[in-house]
Amino acid sequence: MIDRILVTQTGGWIGDMILLTPALRALKRTYPRAHLALLLRPLVADLMATHPYVDEIIIDRKAQSRSRLKSLWTSVDHTRRSHFDLAIVLHPTSFRNALIPFLAGVPERIGSNVSARAILLTKSCPDRTDLHEVHRYLRVLALIDIHAPNADLEFWHTETDRDAVRQILATHGISATDSVMGVNLGTTWDTKRWRLENFAAVLTQVQNRFGVPIVLTGSASEISLGEAFQQSAGVEVIDLIGKTTLTQLGALIERCDVYLTCDSGAMHIAAAVGTPTIALFGPTSPVRHRPYGEGHYVIEKPVACRPCYKRTCLRTDQPHLCMTEIRVEEVVEQILRSGKREWATKVVVD
Repeated sequence: MIDRILVTQTGGWIGDMILLTPALRALKRTYPRAHLALLLRPLVADLMATHPYVDEIIIDRKAQSRSRLKSLWTSVDHTRRSHFDLAIVLHPTSFRNALIPFLAGVPERIGSNVSARAILLTKSCPDRTDLHEVHRYLRVLALIDIHAPNADLEFWHTETDRDAVRQILATHGISATDSVMGVNLGTTWDTKRWRLENFAAVLTQVQNRFGVPIVLTGSASEISLGEAFQQSAGVEVIDLIGKTTLTQLGALIERCDVYLTCDSGAMHIAAAVGTPTIALFGPTSPVRHRPYGEGHYVIEKPVACRPCYKRTCLRTDQPHLCMTEIRVEEVVEQILRSGKREWATKVVVD
């Protein structure tokens, strides 16, 4: 009998947690009475504390510890004392994520066979990087005969979050029936960013043609990015970067008619809440990381060195070519296709 389940995914970015949700949902529906714990990084602990399919979060403090060995044994000891029946290793590459339940003596341990970790698992499957991450996770569950017909994403914001967003927008003169465009300037890697001047050129054209309010979104760590944009852009925006909680951010993106972003956690939130999303891709692969679901659009360029998954561009001739090749005009055109038809009634300049 499976009474206690441990899922390990310490990749720890916001997007990872959203893409993990269909697998967590499938687990909880298969074992509704089981206690489901998730081993993760501190960065996403607050977000996952309210996750609808997780009963317990366990924080792996490897990055915060002076001794990786000490933090490893702390996690192993906690896992051993928790008496899990099943461990599911959903980190796509980490050896440590498989080592912890192995050393803790969890009787059944499943995951993909990468980084030579099959020796630590009782069941494993070959890894595949030609699948979206959602299906990469779900594929592991097939090892224990869990097949999820519903792979839809979810985001666990609440009506309280929606009320907070309505109040925030109202202070900027935006009513419940007004159209709104959302824009996310930042992302975790510099190599995935599009130039601020390009965003400015796009938003200037959109605002001139439609007069639609434009809201900047992002985390507190990206406040300076929003300030730099406003100082140089010459386009009127509502800067809400760092002014919402993560769940309020979900409600804010849900309120938008269309969302423009690079490959980021906010992009996956947008897909989860069903907002039509235009995603600009450079060093990463949309096959694995595109906004999941229908109604979204990816703009990418066939640059020979991509996808490289590098946080620092290695090109010396044309650095960041995969992002600089994306043209302002094609982004504007896609926004016009993705925006609501009612925008056409709000044209300011033809």
